[in-house]
Amino acid sequence: MLNKDIGFLRPGQPVTVKIESFPYTRYGYLTGTVASVSHDAAQDEKLGLVFPARIKLNGDILDVEGVKVRMSAGMSLSAEIKTGKRRIINYLLDPIGRHSAESFRER
Repeated sequence: MLNKDIGFLRPGQPVTVKIESFPYTRYGYLTGTVASVSHDAAQDEKLGLVFPARIKLNGDILDVEGVKVRMSAGMSLSAEIKTGKRRIINYLLDPIGRHSAESFRER
């Protein structure tokens, strides 16, 4: 988990796991929950400080064109952790609010 996002991560939060070998729009994705989050940051060469997290999957099999494919160690994936809810209007208005708040600053 990125250092900037760690404050929003808690065990039990829902996770969507997308396997890079199988496009999720065609083959779906796996689900799970955050099992634990490290209290210590680790240095990543590309991302800087990150907090390792463990995910407990609800299952490890994808249906790929009628064939059940079990996930295995080493497969590349991306995990999306739901940390809260926002309405679509907030996504549209947040940049405007941020811009107006910054435009009234003095140096």
